[in-house]
Amino acid sequence: MKKISILILLSLISCGKNSVRIEKGFTKIDNEYQDRNKLIEQIKPNKEYVYWEYVKFIPDLHNNQKEVIRKHGDTLIRNNYTFYPPESGFFNECLPNSCFSYVTYIENDDVHYVTDEVEMKKFIGEIDNLAEAILILHMNDLWLDPKEKKAGSFKKTNNGFELYMMKYKSCPETKESIKVEIDSIGNFKLKNNGTYYKSNNCTMS
Repeated sequence: MKKISILILLSLISCGKNSVRIEKGFTKIDNEYQDRNKLIEQIKPNKEYVYWEYVKFIPDLHNNQKEVIRKHGDTLIRNNYTFYPPESGFFNECLPNSCFSYVTYIENDDVHYVTDEVEMKKFIGEIDNLAEAILILHMNDLWLDPKEKKAGSFKKTNNGFELYMMKYKSCPETKESIKVEIDSIGNFKLKNNGTYYKSNNCTMS
């Protein structure tokens, strides 16, 4: 009886996975796009700033840690300014969501901060590469599944990109295929393409 139950469960998982289809013309996204730092390396701001940097901030009771993931511009001018970390940012991580990321840039002799999706879109301007599109979608809790084309593929359009991304839920562990259309200024619309994986397990990240 136990073997029959296991076979039924595996069959249901397999049927759910096989029932999710994607349209033709999509290319699997390279695994290097799983690495957020690789995405950050391809950010092209909407203008040439004197200096800017992408930072991951890790607050600590005794010693706050600031990791500069990428910096660009005149570091001599940057040394004339004091960069204080903002109170919040995007990509809230490190349980219980104490770490976050942000962008700092110098413009008009003042220091400015990018701390959310809206400000990031303004900072990037035109989304002219796949990495920028994926980065914006990551900020909306959409991820790549390196094993599944139905949750990790794309095609270029006249005004942006179409992608299949993954919506992940940890309890119970569930993976959904989401079709995304994102234009050159970061506006996007979503369509649920179906659940391709579901278990009775709960995971902690």
